[in-house]
Amino acid sequence: MPIKFLAAADRLTSWCSSAALPMWSSRGIDSERRFVEQISQQGLAEVEVHRRVRVQFRQYYSLAHSHLLGLSTDLLETAEQAMTQAIADSFDADDLTQERGCALLLSADGSMLDSTRDLYTQAFYLLALAWRFRLSGDSKWLEAADREIAFLEKEMASPEGGYIESIPDRLPRRQNPHMHLFEAFLALHEASGAARYLSLADRIFHLFEAHFFNSESECIIEYFTQDWQPDPLQGGRIEPGHMMEWAWLVDQYAKQSGRSVGTYSQRLYLKAREIGLDPATGLLIDEVRADGTPLRRTRRSWPQTEYIKAATVLAQAGYAPALDHATFVIETLLDTYLNTDVPGIWQDSYNADGAATDNPAPASTFYHYMSAIGAVSNLVRAIRTASLKGPFLGAGDTPEYGENFARRSGSYPH
Repeated sequence: MPIKFLAAADRLTSWCSSAALPMWSSRGIDSERRFVEQISQQGLAEVEVHRRVRVQFRQYYSLAHSHLLGLSTDLLETAEQAMTQAIADSFDADDLTQERGCALLLSADGSMLDSTRDLYTQAFYLLALAWRFRLSGDSKWLEAADREIAFLEKEMASPEGGYIESIPDRLPRRQNPHMHLFEAFLALHEASGAARYLSLADRIFHLFEAHFFNSESECIIEYFTQDWQPDPLQGGRIEPGHMMEWAWLVDQYAKQSGRSVGTYSQRLYLKAREIGLDPATGLLIDEVRADGTPLRRTRRSWPQTEYIKAATVLAQAGYAPALDHATFVIETLLDTYLNTDVPGIWQDSYNADGAATDNPAPASTFYHYMSAIGAVSNLVRAIRTASLKGPFLGAGDTPEYGENFARRSGSYPH
């Protein structure tokens, strides 16, 4: 039994249930049942800060997922009230059936500040609907998702493939909103079993294979021109955290579609570690070039959670070192980013010199932590199930993973 990983997993879930959830379901919600944008390092909710609509939907997801994981039992009413308020605030007042997409930004009082239809925001509305259906089983949330998808297809579909960035449109095009749409379509498919959502995910995966994943560099390209060529103005910026996020999502897609595409997860995971790890800490820095040249040596909190998620699926696929990687990152987060004076919040970032910034804890990061905790919980279940049958399997147990990893990963630091 991998005792160290299980102990780290228990510490992480305990932090979530005893500190994070009480914090973000109390101080993280204002008197009008809107999620706040951030909490200071002193534990004060900064209620006057404008609210990004996507954060409202991300926080709903976080509370919903915590309930399904058994980490909270009394937050459903809070989550539902906040979701209802978010929809009332972020759709046009005369759009009674939510058919015209949601806005980008709200004032602190809930009034619409920026009505831009932003693709990134639409993706998180769909993700929240997937989890709302998963919680309730009420088909009206799938119907709401279908109306939102109809809006995307009618108003935001691009003739070059994928979707435009926003209404009004802007450049550069980005992989990131499409990645989150991919996540939302997979969540809708997992919750409902409906083939139409997997077909939508197939289309995003085609973009991944054709444009986002560069087979030569083994990196995720972030920015594009209108016709999906890498944007020459962006300087080849690569985010290792997004590479880890794709590694996890491709694994989810493989499981739901039955396609043998796990090699992408392997390649992204190994490459992100190769070019993205800070040698002093073993954690991911924010931005590099494809050759590993650092562009931003800062280390935000969220990429580390995506590292954990990718490590869990690679460990479950048979790459034994990934279990050690996951354990190390979980323990390091708990001892640094999550070791705050006020329990339940996080340090958002460390600078290039290794010092924590004094930035407020962004509410948006809770989505990353809850997703990582879900991935960790899945691996814990797999380990404990295997322990009933025999030892948890490690590297080399399957030809696809074991041989390739043994050949390619020997020189990488653990």
